[in-house]
Amino acid sequence: MSLVTSMESISELAKSWDTHAVSPAENRYDIVVTRGNLLTIVAELLRTRWGFLTAITARDVSTASGSAPGKEGEIPADRHFEIYYHFCRGPAVLTLRLSLPHEKPSVPSICGILPSASIQERELAETFGIEVEGLPKAGRLFLSDDWPAGLYPLRKDTTPQSIRDFTAVAPPPPATVENDATPGKFTVPIGPQHPALKEPAHFELNVDGEIVTGVSLRLGYVHRGIEKAAEGRPWVQNLYLMERVCGICSHIHSMAYALGVETVAGIAAPPRAQAIRVLIAEMERIHSHLLWLGVAAHEAGFDTLFMYTWRDRETIMDLLEQVTGNRVNYSVNLLGGVKYDVDPSRADAIRRGLDRLEPRINHYLGIVTTDESFLRRTRGIGVFSTDQADFLGVVGPTLRASNVHRDVRVDAPYSAYRDFPVTPVYDDACDLAARVTVRVKELQESCRLVRAVLDALPPGDRAVDFPRRVPEGEAIIRVEAPRGELFYYVRSAGGISPDRVKIRTPSLANWAYVMSVAVGHKLADIPMIVVGIDPCFSCNDRTFLIRQGDRKGILGWDDLRRYAMQRYGRRAE
Repeated sequence: MSLVTSMESISELAKSWDTHAVSPAENRYDIVVTRGNLLTIVAELLRTRWGFLTAITARDVSTASGSAPGKEGEIPADRHFEIYYHFCRGPAVLTLRLSLPHEKPSVPSICGILPSASIQERELAETFGIEVEGLPKAGRLFLSDDWPAGLYPLRKDTTPQSIRDFTAVAPPPPATVENDATPGKFTVPIGPQHPALKEPAHFELNVDGEIVTGVSLRLGYVHRGIEKAAEGRPWVQNLYLMERVCGICSHIHSMAYALGVETVAGIAAPPRAQAIRVLIAEMERIHSHLLWLGVAAHEAGFDTLFMYTWRDRETIMDLLEQVTGNRVNYSVNLLGGVKYDVDPSRADAIRRGLDRLEPRINHYLGIVTTDESFLRRTRGIGVFSTDQADFLGVVGPTLRASNVHRDVRVDAPYSAYRDFPVTPVYDDACDLAARVTVRVKELQESCRLVRAVLDALPPGDRAVDFPRRVPEGEAIIRVEAPRGELFYYVRSAGGISPDRVKIRTPSLANWAYVMSVAVGHKLADIPMIVVGIDPCFSCNDRTFLIRQGDRKGILGWDDLRRYAMQRYGRRAE
């Protein structure tokens, strides 16, 4: 079967599955599925290579009064759950919509077809109390181990008062794996508090001598319940909440949220505001990549490069401060526009800053591609083939360094990227050296884009009036954060606050790379493999657990590799 991209072809495909499809917006397609045909449809999408699974969204909804909320504390009698499986291909988003009863909801797991879905399915089960049949049990995902069993935070009836009144039930014990007492085999624990970690996380490395045989990762130590908190705040206040999902990527989070709310409201920000959003986004990318390059150099023992790149990072942070007044949480976006303008004096200051940065970036590209010591720590390490990267749905520079041609700014241009097209960077080496090269070349491209925006900044207003209430509706927004594709689902029930905000951060998608390539490498390579995805623990706040082998109750990399071999044959090796 050929790939499907048009509404007509998707409608025909839906008919073959005895269901129907609708197109709620441009490049969006919805197919209603049931428990009975979900696995068949997912398998067919995989067989035809229709895109990749980018996110799974769940909602606790009421059919008695549409989707509008009732009085405070009042839960409608007629309720059900909806689960959305979002598949993306180029600019198109195909959503499989499944409804479940509120009493004892259950859904079959799709991780047997798409192993990368397991982490999002575990989140679904833990936060909504939906049983996912066939999902391997591996302890808590990102809620703390002492969170009461039977209390599901993203259900509508879960409020701060209900949590206080909840009769505590003992939580399930954490998942454990028996230690191997064989001489020479042991477990190395790292974190969550550790001098080498910039954020709290817990790693367990099973090693045989110096070779890693198993990896587990426990996140969620800085989980802040942002999705739940957004439901209780007005639309405009959530801008500041979304900025704090990630400090390094604060602008792109608030930009994605603003684009989603504006789409639901049917209001577009003025062209000048859209261009300024892109300008700040690319300056933020420069900041993020310079910070990452310094961290990568430090992990490789190249502290001179670390000092130089962080010195140059101060240049871009000073420029961001001149434009916005802030060095980290820039608070640029408004619903309907931006707060700050870029006048000629600020534009000249940015150009002068780029004049200082660009020669140094070019110099760093020469260093990371020629320095023998650095190349020994990166070349041939963490090799992740094109087919593996595509199959597991990794995103951003991690994906493009495996020569998968996917960049949201190119595939589905948003904001002002249609007027300022991006030249994406790819590499076919598929190793850590390629991931370094891709990011440094993206620094060069971001500098070019910043100059292009400054040279053609549209005239006009910076913002338009925005209503206090947003009409009922929903929007899916995909943007390219520095670490990769960032996914937002925003839904309004017609009130002053969101009915649902779902966030899928790039780091959540990229942990599959770390877990899959770490096994078989030397222990000393693990810090570089982890840093290869530019991880942000606070923005994904989740848990991923994979171990080598077929230990009971745990999804191992052998399982993923076995399935990949069935799909790709020898290419999976």
